[in-house]
This record gives sequence, structure tokens and C-alpha cells, in this order.
Amino acid sequence: MTKLRSVLNDVIIYQPYQSPASNGSDMTLSFLKMPNPHFTRTFLPSLYDEGEDGSREPMRALSDVAGYSAVFLPGEAPAFIIKSASCPPQLINTREKPVQNLTSLHSKKCEKGFAYIDSQGSIKFAQLPAECQYHTGWVTRKIAFGEDIHALDHHEPTATHLIGVSRMVDFKLPEDETHPEWATETTSFLPQVEQGTIKLLDHRTWSIIDEYPLAPAEVVMAIKTMNLEISENTRERRPLIVVGTAVIRGEDLPAQGRIYVFNVIPVVPDPERPETGRRLKLIAKEEIKGAVTALSEIGTQGLLLAAQGQKCMVRGLKEDGSLLPVAFLDMQCYTSVVKELKGTGLCLMGDAVKGVWLAGYY
Repeated sequence: MTKLRSVLNDVIIYQPYQSPASNGSDMTLSFLKMPNPHFTRTFLPSLYDEGEDGSREPMRALSDVAGYSAVFLPGEAPAFIIKSASCPPQLINTREKPVQNLTSLHSKKCEKGFAYIDSQGSIKFAQLPAECQYHTGWVTRKIAFGEDIHALDHHEPTATHLIGVSRMVDFKLPEDETHPEWATETTSFLPQVEQGTIKLLDHRTWSIIDEYPLAPAEVVMAIKTMNLEISENTRERRPLIVVGTAVIRGEDLPAQGRIYVFNVIPVVPDPERPETGRRLKLIAKEEIKGAVTALSEIGTQGLLLAAQGQKCMVRGLKEDGSLLPVAFLDMQCYTSVVKELKGTGLCLMGDAVKGVWLAGYY
């Protein structure tokens, strides 16, 4: 690979290959320009600007950085160009800005790493995380939970993630006064149903710090962090987590659902696990006729939009923990996705039958 850095700080990558010469008998060396979707974030001084010579730190070739062949781009927007045997070159930006210079480093305390000089002139040692993957152009990491993940969202004020998972559990008949014989059931080979759980994930340690179990046969369909109005008197708003679920009880019974509203609150952490200083607090819980398949904010009044059954309903959170219906729209089919156009009162709703709907609430 041949890599060039232009005056405008763009990176141009060429791949060499051999092609037949014009006489047809010899081979000649040619270059193919490789696609690079990366756009520069800073511009270098032009070679033709008065008083500037266009000098800059050259790119550095690194033979082994966490097992990858790499080229480092120093400057105000430092980045690595990483190449592996199974992928084309990928440009990965670094968090440290700026970096004056960098070199490879392999020692007992820093295996297959690198050393660099930051903006303060300090020398630092670092490594690329071994558990991450870079061949897609994104820094990705795979975390195994051992359960099916149905929905997730990020809660920015607390830097946590909310995930909705499910697992198979044994189904037992509930207590029913009209069927007392259910309580004495002795069947050992029980059927299984899905049971959902809402888990709070710390983004630094990637560990579960709290969870909220759902009822048997209840699974998470949607999770969304919304800036909802929590007081009708003071008009105060707060970023809350809204969860929509579906209670699937079989083909002979209609599906039901629930809407949960949570807040992430600070608590006294476990001394051995400082990341456990946050917990889920249930603020509201509403029974819904129909599965809640999609959620979104709507309008500028701190309301939420829920796709429940074959209709979409706008609801407002009251101080007593209930969700007051404000408006609705018959969809005639199940809505699978809702996206709001911020600040306009408009939203796009999609389903598998009619495609995309454009609706508005004012």
C-alpha cells in the first residue's frame, strides 16, 4: 500500500498491482486508488500561503501494533491507518489531541504498544485494547451476555446503557380462585416461555450494576431515553427512561403490554464495586391494551408517543405516576418504528404493510 497526505490533510491510499504493458508481453506496475470515507477534521497550512513553508510531521510506519500493521498520522487530528490480512486499510481517530510524534514500543510492561509525545511535551506509553476490533473502520468490542438482546439505549446524564434482554423460563400456572387445582399441579416437564429483564450497564467496566425483572411471558419491545415533563405545576423536565413491553400469552388470547418509566438515581456504592453507585427507580407503570412496539418523544411539551396495538397514542406523565392519554391516531396495523423530527412536532412512523407515515402533533 502507498499512502499520501495532501496539503489539505486528506489521506489518499493507493494499492499497487501489476498489469500488462502496451506491448502485451511485459508487466508494468500500476496503482489503484482505494476508497477512503474519512474526512479531515483539521486543515494544514497551504504550501502557497505567505509565510508558511507547509512543513509538518511525517507519517510513521509501525510494523506491529496489537498485531496490526499501521501508519500513524501525527498532528492536530492524529489517527491510525490500520491494515490486517482480512480487511482493507481503515482510518481510526485517536482520543489524545494533538500528538507531536509517535513510535512503536514493545516491552514487558507494554507489549506491542507505542510511545508518543503529547501537546505538553510529556512522553506516554499506550496500547490498543486487545479485546477490540478495528477491521470495520469502527472500534468495536463484543460483550457476551448469554441472553437475547431486544432493545438498548444510552442514558447520557449518568453515562449508562439500558438493555432489554430475555431468557427462557419454566411456565407455571398462576394462582386462580376459580381453578384451585392449578396449585396442586405436579407436572415435572414444564413448558417454557420468555421472560424479559431490564438491565443497567456501566459503560466503563461493561458490567451489570442493576436490573429490573419483568413478569413471565413479558418481553421488552422498545427502550428510549426521553426528556419528559414530570410536573404539571413547575413544568420541570428530566431525562427519563421509557420502556415498552409486550405480554405474549398465546394465540388464543390478545396481546397486552405495559409502559414503564424509570429514573437512574445515585445510591451508596459497593466499596468493592464503585460503579454500582446508580440504580433504577420505577416512576410510572401503565397497563396497555396491546403490545407497545415503538416509543418516541413528540412535540415540545415533554410528551411521549407510544405505538400500542394498532394505534399510536400521545401520553403525558402526571405527578401521581400515571400516563394521561392526550391524543391518538389509528394506524390499522402494528407500528414497528417511530422517529421524531426534533422541535417540529412531526414524526415518521413505519410498519410492514403501509410503509412510512408522516404525522404531526401540535
